[in-house]
Amino acid sequence: MILSKSVPTISVVIPAYNQSRYLAAAVQSVLDQTEQDFEIIIVDDGSTDQTRQVAASFDDPRLRYIYQENAGLSAARNTGIRNSSGNYLTFLDSDDLFTPRKLELLAGRLDDEPELGFAAGKAILIDQNGNPLGKTFDQPPPDDLSDLLDWNPFHVSSVMIRREWQEQAGLFDESLRAYEDWDMWLRLARLGCRMDWVAEPVSYYRFHTGQMTRDRERMTTATFAVLSKTFADPSLPQNWQAKKDLAYSSAYLRKAIQAYRAEEFPEASAALARAVELDPRLAANQGQRLSDRLSAMADSPKVTDKLEFLEMIYHHLPPELSGLAQERNTHLAKAAVELGFAAFQQGELSEARTYLWKAIRCRPAWLANSGVRSILFKSFVRMESKPTQPVPHQ
Repeated sequence: MILSKSVPTISVVIPAYNQSRYLAAAVQSVLDQTEQDFEIIIVDDGSTDQTRQVAASFDDPRLRYIYQENAGLSAARNTGIRNSSGNYLTFLDSDDLFTPRKLELLAGRLDDEPELGFAAGKAILIDQNGNPLGKTFDQPPPDDLSDLLDWNPFHVSSVMIRREWQEQAGLFDESLRAYEDWDMWLRLARLGCRMDWVAEPVSYYRFHTGQMTRDRERMTTATFAVLSKTFADPSLPQNWQAKKDLAYSSAYLRKAIQAYRAEEFPEASAALARAVELDPRLAANQGQRLSDRLSAMADSPKVTDKLEFLEMIYHHLPPELSGLAQERNTHLAKAAVELGFAAFQQGELSEARTYLWKAIRCRPAWLANSGVRSILFKSFVRMESKPTQPVPHQ
């Protein structure tokens, strides 16, 4: 039932720029919510496709369409905020989707705890055609919110903000061409906004593989712009200032990963060396911490073969990381075992066997591991038990 009230509880802001192919599904995912006390504000940021027509195809009094000359994603979100009236604000990029209970779950969390200013949930990654990629954004807010300096754990379509906190933090920074959401979360955290989450999927995040090359430089530039802005703030608390080197180290690690994906090896090697210079702990114990960070960052839909990608990184390490290079086989074997166990859990026995044999070739000691032997045995039994196809007569 559609509730008739002058001020909705939730405002859903949908910035749209030349994504009419996906817009109808995005809007419908809001209309299909279990929580129906909302308004939808579509901000057409100067689209040249059928965005206006798609928006007009919906006959619902809770939906408003606003057109503006192209000014960028942040400006479109800000236009939506200015024209909204709900107590809670949430955002939906026009190529993403809400799960049916997104509004119910997050608004319910904020209703239950009035001291919360921000609630988030999980995001399921999908491809251009809506197929799940087997990845999720599923990290809760860190206990110490200054740790948000290291990374952005939230997908923008998976959050909800209490309006009074957004008003304290201000609007999205329109000078940023990416990571404007991360900048917003950092500002909220510095103000003391309490953040929490629900351990359930609340959105589908559409990942466009065709954007990878174009996005690399833009994302790297934006990462450093956000950090520069944050640490230039004279009111930044001392415990935040103390994490400057660690924050920049993480930024250089992300830059290195992006450069390795583009096979820009001198740039990648230099960024990796700078990350270790800023955080020498990464190189301790033959680079175990760095190996773990690289493995985690390589677990991305932007990487088609994680093990192959890690092998490429180890083949192009900076000379400063000779200790890590010497432990190459140990670290690669560990990554291969983790991939093998993950494949086994998903029922991919052939893939699991392939990864585990790679691990054993890198480090034969893994053959003594009972879990590895068990999976190899089960995969071979399954292979032998498959019925053979009769050979046709010639």
